[in-house]
Amino acid sequence: MVQSHSPPSIQSDRTPDLAECGWRFADITQPDGTLTRQQVPLTSEEFLHPQDDFYLPNSTFHDNVAGHAKDILTRRYANDPTTGVFRDLLIEWDIEGQGDLCPDTFVAFGISNKEQNRSKFIVANEGVRPTFVLEVVSPRYRKEDRETKVLEYARTRVQEYVIIDRRSQRGQVIEEVLGYRLVESLYQPITPDSAGRIRCDTVGLLISLQESRLIIEDANTGERLLSSLELEQQAAEMAAQLERYRERFGELPEL
Repeated sequence: MVQSHSPPSIQSDRTPDLAECGWRFADITQPDGTLTRQQVPLTSEEFLHPQDDFYLPNSTFHDNVAGHAKDILTRRYANDPTTGVFRDLLIEWDIEGQGDLCPDTFVAFGISNKEQNRSKFIVANEGVRPTFVLEVVSPRYRKEDRETKVLEYARTRVQEYVIIDRRSQRGQVIEEVLGYRLVESLYQPITPDSAGRIRCDTVGLLISLQESRLIIEDANTGERLLSSLELEQQAAEMAAQLERYRERFGELPEL
């Protein structure tokens, strides 16, 4: 699995620039001929087609959005043994010349051995390809996420590709959710509804951004789907309300 967080660094001068670019270790020859192991920033090609020991760029926004999507989708398909939800997992395609891609979150239908430990999703072995992919734009690689990957995910026949983007422009924060759906081997943009939500038919969800929070709703019912943390907080509040009722009125009557 490609790393999205950095382990303890061998260098002591790791800069925010490396964190924004992503990085990998490399053996660097010093002027005296000795080798030192250092962190070097990823190139655009390395970001697009990472290897297992690369460390991709990350941020709290990136982590929160990708984690929220993974959480919601995992619980949505928890009882479906043939649907897998994966995060930061390399995909090896069955297309000659196509480099590995590492989506922030993706869904694959029709898989076997759902609980199997995977270090890579190998399409030829799985017998299916990812159907839904969500990527959070990395600021240093906005063109790669918003343009190049659109071409590559269409080429690899991913049915729907959703892009979450947040950036500052002239002192204002701009938030966007972009969606593409495969139509006759080409991506067509998914038009947002009047509320700015992207409808993803493959997973039956409406996806939007509100004040930097990823909002996911059931496309059929309109119900907002809560994260595991939100559900825990909701359950804790209900338990507290019940306790307050008992303190005031005694035990609830039996039905």
